[in-house]
Amino acid sequence: MVTFFVAIGLLFSGCTLLINSLLPNEYEVLESNWDIYLPKADEKKNLLTTDASFQGDGEWFALFDYSKPIDFSNTGLIKLTSNEISDANNKIAQFIKKTIDIRQNSKEIVDIFNQYDVEAEVGDYYYYGEHHNGNDFIILLYKSELHQLYKYEWHQ
Repeated sequence: MVTFFVAIGLLFSGCTLLINSLLPNEYEVLESNWDIYLPKADEKKNLLTTDASFQGDGEWFALFDYSKPIDFSNTGLIKLTSNEISDANNKIAQFIKKTIDIRQNSKEIVDIFNQYDVEAEVGDYYYYGEHHNGNDFIILLYKSELHQLYKYEWHQ
């Protein structure tokens, strides 16, 4: 009987690994959905995720840590000047407000955004893209001095 449960456990583990290997990883999704090519981060933290829904709706906020600077020449991100700072920070603020509103002012969500209160500065790298009249959008902000990339993604 124990052998049966071990066999079932191994079969389940193998199926899970197979399914996960067939699903596109986050970098492949960025490439196919947004035409963004990023190097693999040393560490990634999902700060806010939405449980999977049938339609793929949700909000995601993630932090990618890199040990060294990224070459952004082929990524689609732009180096921010003083002219773009306000727009970048407004887009991030809109994401935060919409997320807090849709999550009904959840203390947990508010605390996450307070803990990771990030603002764009001159010399940082930035990307904004949208689909479906703005119902789906992504914001990427790379903090140059920290070698950290923040990803804000919205699908409704």
